[in-house]
Amino acid sequence: MKQFIVILLLSSGFFFFSCITEYEPAGINEIKDILVVEGHITEGKTRITLSKSVNLSDRFAEIFVDDAIVFVECDDGTRIQADDGSRDGRYTIQTAKLDSLRKYRLKIEIAEVDFDSNECFMDEEEVLRCPRKTFEYCSDFSFPLKTPEIDSVFWMKEGKGHPIRIFAATQSPENDVPFYRWSFREDWEIAADVLSYWEEFQYPRICYGSSIGEGLIFGSGEKGDFGQAVNLITEVSPKDRKIERTYRITVYQNTISKRAHDYFANIKKNSPQTDNLFAPTPSDFRGNIICITDPRKPVIGYVDVSFTTQKQLYISDYSI
Repeated sequence: MKQFIVILLLSSGFFFFSCITEYEPAGINEIKDILVVEGHITEGKTRITLSKSVNLSDRFAEIFVDDAIVFVECDDGTRIQADDGSRDGRYTIQTAKLDSLRKYRLKIEIAEVDFDSNECFMDEEEVLRCPRKTFEYCSDFSFPLKTPEIDSVFWMKEGKGHPIRIFAATQSPENDVPFYRWSFREDWEIAADVLSYWEEFQYPRICYGSSIGEGLIFGSGEKGDFGQAVNLITEVSPKDRKIERTYRITVYQNTISKRAHDYFANIKKNSPQTDNLFAPTPSDFRGNIICITDPRKPVIGYVDVSFTTQKQLYISDYSI
């Protein structure tokens, strides 16, 4: 932009001195402190993550929301609140079994500073002081979507030194192309690096680890050459200690609506520089969540409701 301005001035024959300020896209400061909701309502355990959007210059700021009241609400009035306590903005709701004939939605209550209040004032140090107010956010009521079973979870490897690529294959219903969301959990066992004096004369000490897959995979159930929808779930480096002895991956599959799929595809398309779906961006992405206390407050997120199917795969050191 600066180079273009200089070239334009030279070509016009005008020579003068001036101050040139850095260009800042309009609206870039408008994305700060917007509530970001990540999660999916399903039976068993519903996991929701709450955070706040940040400006590009504040990308290392603390953004998690740990003091919210989060619950799943049924259209019959039943409310299931998240377990007490949150870490890194993560909330777990014991939703048990969903009723396919009932509608469900996510509801969130957060005490925030109300900058629009008439009670705001400037103190003696010229700091703006405003009262706190409880804002309520909720998603649309939705019937749980049915989710087909996962046909298989399998792995492939091109050769020695290449990563193990893990796939999930699903048989989509006839005359229907659903949209899916996949997530996964990894569990593994490794031999301890250091043993105590007494353990050296016993069986080797085995350590266990687990993790929830970073990020989410979204795609359609469009059938491939073998009549199945096949999608890459994750890759494991051959140097990763996860596959040192026994490795297990549990793949979870949820059907999502086309609106949800298009929403996440739009977010992903506009955040190419990172794997984080909700990376800072000056655009305004609105899903199916609104602030019912103040509809003018923007919210980022799309929460669908569906049943979950899952399948596990074991990989042992002797098989790779």
